[in-house]
Amino acid sequence: MSAQLHAVRQKVPVLFVAIGIVAIAYIGLPVIALALRVPWAEFATIATDPSTVELLKTTLAAAAWSTVIATVLGTALALWLSQLRRGASAVRLLVYLPLAMPPVVSGLALTALIGRRGLFAPVLDFLGWGFAFAFPGVVAAHVFVTLPFVVVAVDSALRQIDSEITASARGVGIGQWTILGRITLPTIAPAIVTGLGLAFARSLGEFGTTITFAGSMPGVTRTLPLGIYLEREVSADNAYALSAILIGIAVLSLIVAGIPMFFGRKPAQRAHILDEMDIEALRQLTKPSGISPEITVTSNGTTTHFPAGETTAIVGMNGCGKTTLVSLIAGRLTSANFQLHDDVDIVLQTQNPALPKISTVHQAITMVTKSSAQTDALLDAAGLAPLRNIRVSTLSGGQAAQVALVRALAAKPTALILDEPLAAIDVASAARWRRFLHATSTDRTTLMITHNALDIAGLSHNIAVLEGGRVVAFGDTTEILSVPPTAFVADLAGLNRLQGTIQSIDDEGHAIIDSHNQDIHGVLEFSPTLSTNNVAPTGLGTAGQAATAVFSPYDVQLHLDPLRAGSGVTTIRGTIHSVTADSLSQLRVSVRVGDELITVPVPAGPALDAAINSLEEVACTIDATKVRVYQH
Repeated sequence: MSAQLHAVRQKVPVLFVAIGIVAIAYIGLPVIALALRVPWAEFATIATDPSTVELLKTTLAAAAWSTVIATVLGTALALWLSQLRRGASAVRLLVYLPLAMPPVVSGLALTALIGRRGLFAPVLDFLGWGFAFAFPGVVAAHVFVTLPFVVVAVDSALRQIDSEITASARGVGIGQWTILGRITLPTIAPAIVTGLGLAFARSLGEFGTTITFAGSMPGVTRTLPLGIYLEREVSADNAYALSAILIGIAVLSLIVAGIPMFFGRKPAQRAHILDEMDIEALRQLTKPSGISPEITVTSNGTTTHFPAGETTAIVGMNGCGKTTLVSLIAGRLTSANFQLHDDVDIVLQTQNPALPKISTVHQAITMVTKSSAQTDALLDAAGLAPLRNIRVSTLSGGQAAQVALVRALAAKPTALILDEPLAAIDVASAARWRRFLHATSTDRTTLMITHNALDIAGLSHNIAVLEGGRVVAFGDTTEILSVPPTAFVADLAGLNRLQGTIQSIDDEGHAIIDSHNQDIHGVLEFSPTLSTNNVAPTGLGTAGQAATAVFSPYDVQLHLDPLRAGSGVTTIRGTIHSVTADSLSQLRVSVRVGDELITVPVPAGPALDAAINSLEEVACTIDATKVRVYQH
């Protein structure tokens, strides 16, 4: 596999190939025809003629000045447009307008604004500035028609930059000017060069706006296109020769504009063997100097306190609002339904590493540390020293995720939000980072979005459960996992849960609840996560009160034939929902009970496999002593 790999490209239909050839011919053949008419034997004489040199000086000077001005104005305008929330589309349409306006109309518009009797004439006269029929007028005309080329090129590049890159940079404390100078501008530099080349080429060929506004004064405002127009009435050979000069310069400028395309190929990713992590050294290098804050938020009418110096796992189904909540806490989003009660300095690391693509790993982290030596120490402690001089764009997803973690920790935040921090990292590296996060779990206030049961059980002190954008349960990790408040948490904890109402409770605390018109026997227990106001009941419970039955899937027996409940045994009838394979020897059957699901592990015997997939109704039995009942 040492040979270079190439992606398979889908072929274009022959019809479109033929049409494309016609299009190329339509552009290329006129240029070739013009080249055949150029008097090459006299070309050198015409090119060195004083009148030609004068035309070239005026043309190149006007093109150079207008290109510089258009590049500065266009880049600044594109940067502003990228931040403009309202009115951006209207501004873009206005910028594109000179591309659609007839050149003569453009010239008249400039005359109406900055001409001798234009709108700004009194101001210009006071300042002693003159544009009409003067060289500055040529530059002004060229800027008017070339500015859109720069804006289009740069604006398009800015819209392709991942907004998370700049948001993440701000989050770890990188200043606005540093982001602009070391992230944004280097990233869009190829687009700026392209816009510059296109603007210069367009300026070389500008005719209508110039002659309408600045006139055609020899040595002052007469550019090469104007000279060609006048020469064609006197000497066609001279006009063809001058046209060849103009085309040659334009081709050179277009080559400059196309240089980024030749060097813009994405470097190939390479494998790198990482070093071992020094957990204690990394902990000391990233330990916050300030006091870890308690984070108190009110969202959709629910107030939640995230304890200081502890790790809280935020869990819930996809789309429940986890990412929105942490984005609100981190200040990435605002909402009238959300309030952060204290001003907290928080670093948010999303699933997107959001590292500057044009920087090396060392440069990306040094933007935060402001110290090359500090960055080296961090990379050495994290075991990422082999990546020190690697370009970020060549990192694998797992490597980029680890570098992003180091960068977030390099800011030494007192409050840290991690969104699926280990999801993209390989098993061995994730184990190292898991040990580090466990060792530092009390160093700062940490909020962690995760679907990984190992991360939840091993790293978090508390769990916040979200449903429909609200925190519906909050409590100690062990308690939440023992008594799942939602079906999602039950599945995460590997437990079954069914909801119902208490029918009866005997003196020994044995309860019967009605769940989906079925009697479920169990032992009544107390849970602060489900009990109102976290207060233990004074009695044994109340008939008719809402309750939840919790039991392990491994305590359930699946029967293909319905069974009647016996003494101390609960029978749960339901229908097959799905069958999945835990391994080649064991299946996991999901049984629908009303609108809830329970799971039952069963041996994967061929006969049982076939029977389960062919039957709909089944019965599940469980010892009543294995069922825990919690009243709400």
